[in-house]
Amino acid sequence: MIKKILVVLVGIALFIFVLSKVDVAAVWVLLRQADWKLCLLSLGTLLVMVYLKGVRWSYLLKMQGHAYSVWNCFLIYMGTLFWGNVTPGRAGDFMKILYLKEDLKLSVGTGMTSVLVDRVFDLYLLLILGSLGILIYPLSLDPRLVHLVWVFFALLVVVTVLAFNKKIGEVLIKAVFQKVLGAKMKEKANQAFEDFHRGMESFYSPAILVPVFLSLVSYLIFFWGCSLLAVSIGLQINIFFLAFTLSVVNIVSLLTFLGMGTREGALILLFGLIGFSREQALAYSLLLLFVGTILFSLIALFCYFLKPVPLKQAA
Repeated sequence: MIKKILVVLVGIALFIFVLSKVDVAAVWVLLRQADWKLCLLSLGTLLVMVYLKGVRWSYLLKMQGHAYSVWNCFLIYMGTLFWGNVTPGRAGDFMKILYLKEDLKLSVGTGMTSVLVDRVFDLYLLLILGSLGILIYPLSLDPRLVHLVWVFFALLVVVTVLAFNKKIGEVLIKAVFQKVLGAKMKEKANQAFEDFHRGMESFYSPAILVPVFLSLVSYLIFFWGCSLLAVSIGLQINIFFLAFTLSVVNIVSLLTFLGMGTREGALILLFGLIGFSREQALAYSLLLLFVGTILFSLIALFCYFLKPVPLKQAA
């Protein structure tokens, strides 16, 4: 509990610090001039992105032999994103396992496989597209940074090959289960791992390229939607640089509640590289917060009411 409170307080403190360094009146002028039609269109692209993620999750479950409708997956995705947005640490995503226990009667270990693989796709796409943004956008970068990006790509390939190698993956993942659940729950950890490993076997197939493609399309739509927010306040940003920027922002935003402070700091730093002012960066950040978090979360809350979490399964 103390850690969660600290996450909130640190975010508020960082946000106040950022505000003290900018001309708030100039930020307000930019926001008042925003084209709200573009902002609403951007909100629509976020919903399309999540719907495609629902298609992806439904397909992953189908690969495991479980029929779960895209509509159910979409509603659950929206509901868990709502809880992820309004709770420190953004752990709402793993509520999906409760739905799978209730609706499909899957064990925790089995249910965890599709949820974890689904999240890994998002993380990989953010890292890869962000790195491509560095390589493609014509910034005067230190050559060593470019070399590090290529090293990073190589490491991603190695890790992926190891994770999808049955023998090596078994050793690594089992160690994680035992570490997380602790020595006292070794038996449960072993059982959960066995279920998890059996579930993972369904993904050792070329068909896994379908969710990879869906992930790519969903994030291209996401970046386009975010570029519309920039255009709405008169900012013209190269889409590759924006992909890099938003990849960084999405990751650092996990450090504080609602990304407060960390999102603004990252945007001010990165937008400064291409000549945008702190006020422009903060205005864009506030649009992301309002459209991408507040308005989106209201719609997500409605979706949650359509399919609330089966709390009896949380016990």
